[in-house]
Amino acid sequence: MLLPVRLRSAFGRFLFLAAVSSSLLSGEPATASGSNGSDASPASTKATAVRGRVLNEEGRPLVGATVVWKGSPYGVSTDAEGNYLLPLAAGRSVILFSYVGYADDEVTVRGGGTQNITLLPSEQAPAAPVLAGGARRAQRGIK
Repeated sequence: MLLPVRLRSAFGRFLFLAAVSSSLLSGEPATASGSNGSDASPASTKATAVRGRVLNEEGRPLVGATVVWKGSPYGVSTDAEGNYLLPLAAGRSVILFSYVGYADDEVTVRGGGTQNITLLPSEQAPAAPVLAGGARRAQRGIK
């Protein structure tokens, strides 16, 4: 069955994530394969995962920190203890860690494993709020 490109891509991503999930549960490497033209990952790419904790400068967990596989639409948020589990394709990948008020950090990983990270507060002053929807009024002088 021939699907539109957008559906093939979403379907391919689903198959890739399903393969990664099953490999994490079974403990065996999985491969993403198929002839659906997915751009999510090349056929026969081995799947793995990176796990770890995201902490602040005091060693406390950052709840809801964002962990993203750079250059892809895949990402996760940390739980209440700062833990995360991010499925990846085997090989070299760049992971981006971010949290509001803290400086972003990038780490290059090869394969799976554990990657704990400590984010430091951003040294930049908070940006001034942007006002939206402001309308101009004509000023009239008092006579």
